[in-house]
Amino acid sequence: EEGKPSNDREGKKNTRRLVMEARVAAGVPADEESGLLPRARPPPAAAGRGRTPSSSSSAAAQRRAPPPAVWATVDGPLGMPLEEAEGHARRFFLWGFACLPFLWAINCCYFWPVLRSPAASSPPAFAPIRPYVVRSAVGFTIFAAVLLTWATTFIVGGERLFGPVWKDLVMYNVADKLGLTGFMG
Repeated sequence: EEGKPSNDREGKKNTRRLVMEARVAAGVPADEESGLLPRARPPPAAAGRGRTPSSSSSAAAQRRAPPPAVWATVDGPLGMPLEEAEGHARRFFLWGFACLPFLWAINCCYFWPVLRSPAASSPPAFAPIRPYVVRSAVGFTIFAAVLLTWATTFIVGGERLFGPVWKDLVMYNVADKLGLTGFMG
């Protein structure tokens, strides 16, 4: 009795998997809302050599597993639909200019599959998303370089580099300047 539910469950899981594989192999996304992209099927090897496939080779071709699916977001099937992906990538990119450059880093991390795939061989659905993600990567790289340079200048240079102006630039004495430390003792 206990084995039967697990067998039914496994059977349903296998059936769902086989249906999804068949749909992906046919070029139809497994779930239109999940953002699954089918890969283009390579041409049959036998057709290029002028041979006609025999019944045994066509049966073997039908039994081959379909190529793995491609996802636009790093969280794969749990991610957003492709229709929403472009809007999110654009919003992250534009809000990065509003003094929130870490949104550029989030954009790059979330759409890592788009950023990682070469432009020439990436799926066509990545095309509208790619410019925002690449520009986010460039923007965050520039921001990080400026921030690192600024921080290094203050850490290494300090009072020796800035002279008497240093006391006006540093933030740790703002409370003393404003008289906010009188209550502390």
